[in-house]
Amino acid sequence: MPSVYHPQLNENTCIGGQEYHHLSRVLRVKPDDVILLNDGKGSLCKAVVKEIDKKCVRFELLEEATYHEPVSPFAIAFSLLKNKHDELIVEKCTELGCTEFYPFISAYSVRKGEDISRFERIALAAIKQCDNPWLPRVNPVYTLKEAIKQAKEQGYTPVFCSEHRPDIWLGDLMLSTNIKPCFFIGPEGGFNEAEIAYLEQEKLDQITISKLILRAETAAIAIAAQYVSLSKPG
Repeated sequence: MPSVYHPQLNENTCIGGQEYHHLSRVLRVKPDDVILLNDGKGSLCKAVVKEIDKKCVRFELLEEATYHEPVSPFAIAFSLLKNKHDELIVEKCTELGCTEFYPFISAYSVRKGEDISRFERIALAAIKQCDNPWLPRVNPVYTLKEAIKQAKEQGYTPVFCSEHRPDIWLGDLMLSTNIKPCFFIGPEGGFNEAEIAYLEQEKLDQITISKLILRAETAAIAIAAQYVSLSKPG
């Protein structure tokens, strides 16, 4: 069933803009077709198409399902990557249920700035693809230290995916403490000595996620999948 983003399910019975284009030109919906509306705030709603004009698809709401906030929320903080490989992080981790993203710049980052609207568009497309009723928040691009600070202020526990802790795995960390994690993924080349020293100084958790050296985008997807598999459903 086609899934469409519509943030005000109970206020508007008309879909315009980019979603209109997708419905009318790509999916080619017709009157009486049933579509699935996603408000990105915990609700999915079936609706029937009533009318299609030059600027708007009008519909009638049929059946709404409301979902509680995720039982085991988690965030992903990632360094900006070359060739826009970080787009894959946002897409796949959204599909796995990530609730927040913290893009950041570290010593080995190859890009030094980013318009986060690109990440927001990718996250939006991903929730429609997998019927995830919660649209993750994409934060501005921070420095590494500022990303740590912001994650903490939002109630997350920073957890660094690092080859420097080959003996500590996610399961070990989750057995010892009840955390709402924000997993930090470094750039290709990892974190430099000064950054590692800062993590040690601040006593921030570090874990390993593989016996092999992973690309940054693979590491982000891997830790998201591991966390989902070890967490409560919901």
